[in-house]
Amino acid sequence: MPLENILMILNKDIYVIDWIDFVNTTINHNWKLKGTLVKIENGLTEIYGKEYSLIIMKRLQTTFL
Repeated sequence: MPLENILMILNKDIYVIDWIDFVNTTINHNWKLKGTLVKIENGLTEIYGKEYSLIIMKRLQTTFL
């Protein structure tokens, strides 16, 4: 299921996605880190907007890059 579909279903004010665990899981399944970050950023921007996406991506980049 595309990430955008999951984000549409979840209410970000009620549910918190553990993005660090998500990224670690994708790395363990041999996904490329940069590709994963791009998919997350695109999904967040499309569903929640650029401002929210920038907050999450800054935290992920601090953690993984």
